[in-house]
Amino acid sequence: MGWIATTDKMHPDKPGILRYEQVPCLIVKRGEILLRLWNCEHLVWDTEDGYDFYCAAEEVTHWMPLPDLPDF
Repeated sequence: MGWIATTDKMHPDKPGILRYEQVPCLIVKRGEILLRLWNCEHLVWDTEDGYDFYCAAEEVTHWMPLPDLPDF
C-alpha cells in the first residue's frame, strides 16, 4: 500500500461493525507526516493516543493505513 490522496479517497473505510472504531494511519498535514487515528464515528482525525480530536478530514492531504503488527 502507498499514500492515498484525499482527492481520491477522503478517509479509510470503517473496518468492522462495532459502533466506535478507529483506524491507525500515517497522515500528511501541512507537509508533516504524523501518526493519527481515523475516528469512524465522528469522521475526524484523532490524536495518536486516540483520546482527542486532532483535525478535520479536509485538513489532511494524504493518508496511509498502518500495516498489521507482526506475530510475536
